[in-house]
Amino acid sequence: MPYQPPQHLLEVLQKIQYEEALPAGDPRYVDTQTARGSERTFSRLARKIGWDPASNQFFPPGQSHVLFFGHVGSGKTTELRQYAQRLNDSKRFRVIEVDAVDKLDVNNLQYTDALMAMAETLVAHLHAKGCRLSEADLAPLQQAMARIVTTRSDGRELSAEIRTVAEAGGGLPGLLKLLATFTAAAKTNATTKTEWRREIANHFTAVASAFNGLIRRAEAVLKDAGEAERLVFLLDGIDKLRGDDTQRFFVQDAEQLLSIQAFVIYTAPLHLKYGGQLAGKLDADLVLPMIKLQERDGSRCEAGWTALHELLLRRIDRSLFASEAEIHRLIEHSGGHPRELLRLLKLCCEYADDRIDAATVERALAQLAADYRYFLEPEDYPLLVQLDHDENHGGNDERTRQLLYRLALLQYNDGSWRRSHPVVRRLDGYVKARQATASPGTP
Repeated sequence: MPYQPPQHLLEVLQKIQYEEALPAGDPRYVDTQTARGSERTFSRLARKIGWDPASNQFFPPGQSHVLFFGHVGSGKTTELRQYAQRLNDSKRFRVIEVDAVDKLDVNNLQYTDALMAMAETLVAHLHAKGCRLSEADLAPLQQAMARIVTTRSDGRELSAEIRTVAEAGGGLPGLLKLLATFTAAAKTNATTKTEWRREIANHFTAVASAFNGLIRRAEAVLKDAGEAERLVFLLDGIDKLRGDDTQRFFVQDAEQLLSIQAFVIYTAPLHLKYGGQLAGKLDADLVLPMIKLQERDGSRCEAGWTALHELLLRRIDRSLFASEAEIHRLIEHSGGHPRELLRLLKLCCEYADDRIDAATVERALAQLAADYRYFLEPEDYPLLVQLDHDENHGGNDERTRQLLYRLALLQYNDGSWRRSHPVVRRLDGYVKARQATASPGTP
């Protein structure tokens, strides 16, 4: 049965989930490669882990840790899931997606937590697929985890089930219980989390070696079955780290991440790329570009308009708009950012009576602009005006990085040019700053 977008405003509203990344095969997915100028992004990623999609040649390195940058909400996870499907279909790889938001506390995340979540997700995958690994294959990681989870100073005892597993093993199901015990504590129990993190850090070489051994054995089992040759971990949600947590995870603890001898792809916040502290450690040159509504010279980018028009009408039936003009204004003021387009659509659904008309769109634009007014500082407006009119990329200071992080400033292509968010240009602060910098005689 052909896909039918929601035909009632309330249904549209309830189905808008900002954090929802579309799985491969979802009928709401729209191919945006041409609109982004990212036609070669997948092939570049594949080559970083040793595979050329065009020729099917395969020369895998020992390991590769790749950061996949992009604006928050720009569609990184949705695109990576499309990439994951292609990698899986190649029979060269098995992609293991680790959802840090679901499994861990991204407001307090360290490399130890990520390692355990990767291990748990891998073991769960192997168990679900019925892969056979011997007790000898599992013993090093099982013993390391048993030592960690039995360390408690809060006076609470482990459950009989976990204590038995820690002492006697129990195959993949038993190891999965041990790992799940850690990740559950990492999300909900601050005291236990701190103790177990310390245990992992103190014995990290042994833990990493045990995990690497499990990875190699799992790859051997998958290769013997003709299903894949190498594992790829997709660590999603790490781009939601903030401030010092981001620096600690990607910069200070980079060596610990690199101790995992595997292919790992991390979603990473765009502002981290401009910090200048990643050189020589993690692979940090892959960026998912923003969808372009215009080229750098101001000419219209038809591919971008077409992609966002299609994206919008897969979320809401065309009959719910009074005219095409309302669709045009929503796309125009999204700046090419998918989540911003959905934010505007959500606001329209909250304000509209039975259809989205010009007045509804205007109220939505005013509301979104007001959200930006709350955090923009007086010094931000002259800078945004300057960046909008500067033909040359003059570099990024801390204020510019913060504007990128907060989406008041959007970047396109390879980051060679930027523009302020269209709704920001509606604000009085921006208008006054533009007037103040206008040359004499300019209207």
